[in-house]
Amino acid sequence: MHLLLTGASGFLGRNVLLRAPAGWQIVALYARDQGFPAFVAGLNRPNVTAVKCDLGNLDDTTALIREHGAEWDACLYLAGKVDIPWSVRAPKDDLLANTVPLLNLLEGVQADKFVYFSSGAVYDGLIGEVSPDARLAPTLPYAISKLASERYLHFHHRRRHSIGNYLVVRFFGAYGPYEAPHKIYSRLIHRFAVDGDDRYTIYGDGTNLIDAMFVDDAVDAIERMLTGDHWNDTVNLAGGCPVTVEELVRAVGKVLGLESVRIEKQGTANERNDFWGSVREMKELYGFAPRVSLADGVSRFRDFLLAGHHVA
Repeated sequence: MHLLLTGASGFLGRNVLLRAPAGWQIVALYARDQGFPAFVAGLNRPNVTAVKCDLGNLDDTTALIREHGAEWDACLYLAGKVDIPWSVRAPKDDLLANTVPLLNLLEGVQADKFVYFSSGAVYDGLIGEVSPDARLAPTLPYAISKLASERYLHFHHRRRHSIGNYLVVRFFGAYGPYEAPHKIYSRLIHRFAVDGDDRYTIYGDGTNLIDAMFVDDAVDAIERMLTGDHWNDTVNLAGGCPVTVEELVRAVGKVLGLESVRIEKQGTANERNDFWGSVREMKELYGFAPRVSLADGVSRFRDFLLAGHHVA
């Protein structure tokens, strides 16, 4: 498989590269991470080529296509900027960061298979279990840009015919090695296992729902989708065990050996999540269900961080 991987220097992209089959010839795009070429070199995998390209820059995208070709067996699109507060402050910039780069790429490439990682945030405003056929009307700018991106992918499949087959993946998140330090699992492990502190501050009332999976499970799902025979659809990719933020904090503390956690609540949360993603589609279509428990995943992530590894 000749695969174009966008967002390769990010958390999920690095984990895909660590486990991708040797038979996949991968062009791994990164925009600004100066340490990424060294990371790829350290993999010692001749099937992976790191290429610097800012898809938000049309000249960069044109140069990419000129140098590496317009036709691909598959594209796995992981690029994007996930920053909810910033999207609220600067909705135009969020659109430029999350939708325009996808459009720049779609305008120039042809792909037999295109897997676009959207977000569970598109269900903004809904309550309870949500499935891909839910009626959507998000008001959160980040969610709006992700939903618009989904529709542009449909356009290039149905009207332009430059995308042979597509999958829209509404991702509910993952945690594990190379996660950004500001993400909640990373912060919890640093606070409880690295700093030895039993205190943690939650913004809002702590009832927001979170349903992330360990990153190895997410990569397993990606491989199943790219090599599967079900296409031209939208699926959720969720952990299947939604918990409130407060429940998560206490559960991670318990895994890390704390008898109790002192939680302080202040301010308001940047978003309101009263929904969780259905997992039926991934199980029925791809035989996928997450296998790594919270206790195992948190322990493995703790060991990674304590070993002195750097996050993305």
